[in-house]
Amino acid sequence: MQDTKEQPPPTLPEDIARMSKHKLSSDSNPREIFWVMVEAYENEEGFEELVKKYGGIREALVNIGCSVLQEPSRAHRVRIARAKLAKCIFSMIVIGRWGDVLGRALSNLYERKRGPELNMLMAFGDGFSNNKELVGGWLKEMLAKERPEEEVLSYITNAGDREMAGYLRGELLNIARTEINEPQIYSMEALALLMPKDAEVAKLFVDMMDDWDIETKKIALETLKACPLPEAARKAVTLYVYEPDELFRVALEQIIGNNKEGAAGEITKMFGRLRGKEAEELGGLAKRVYGKEKAKALIPKELPLEIRKEAEKTVE
Repeated sequence: MQDTKEQPPPTLPEDIARMSKHKLSSDSNPREIFWVMVEAYENEEGFEELVKKYGGIREALVNIGCSVLQEPSRAHRVRIARAKLAKCIFSMIVIGRWGDVLGRALSNLYERKRGPELNMLMAFGDGFSNNKELVGGWLKEMLAKERPEEEVLSYITNAGDREMAGYLRGELLNIARTEINEPQIYSMEALALLMPKDAEVAKLFVDMMDDWDIETKKIALETLKACPLPEAARKAVTLYVYEPDELFRVALEQIIGNNKEGAAGEITKMFGRLRGKEAEELGGLAKRVYGKEKAKALIPKELPLEIRKEAEKTVE
């Protein structure tokens, strides 16, 4: 009979063996835990288990991660590229289902003048692409708040992802219609990715062509300059002669020039309504956009002879 003392110890279960190299003392501080998790991510071993184990201190881990991402690389305990470190932080949030701290991560790595932190922005874009329903669901919840966070909207806008903008379309439309300042601007910039095919989004931009807010108006006009949208051209004609800002007048003329056919009927209507200086400005616009002969052809033939002659002089 073999002595039981000579028998080899039982083999540790695979998951326990894998985690043993990441063993932490009971009094380990969150920063030490964070670096152990980064090492596990870099080595592709035990990361998921650690994320699930330390979900209770997720706020501290995300705060530490955001701080570390902004520190000089020489201060890092693990040699890892910044882009990969950002992906590690975002992976913690995704794997751990830490949606409640996603906003914290984005706000920690955002400055109004500089915008989102570039590495986190890339991680954010990849995180959405690879986990659309999960990350997109979190974003929908954040955008549905009474006061959506500027930082979150900035990340969405700067991601430049048409699929993301489409997924969040309803929330972005609501913000663009009801908010002001940065939230409205960021939401419009994101929605611009859906132009001109989305009819509801296109209508929003046309409605904003004469918005009271200068920045909102600027985004609307700059976006519409690149869109073959007849309704935008028609409205541009009605706004042009009354627009006091020369830069906006240039934008309106470009919108008309890019949609000549769509604008023609509205120019004919305006020739029938305007007199004096406003008629001269309309004539000059028509001549520049269509050329002398075509512009003259847009003047309504049924106008009284004297008024028609005055209109024709404006395009000479």
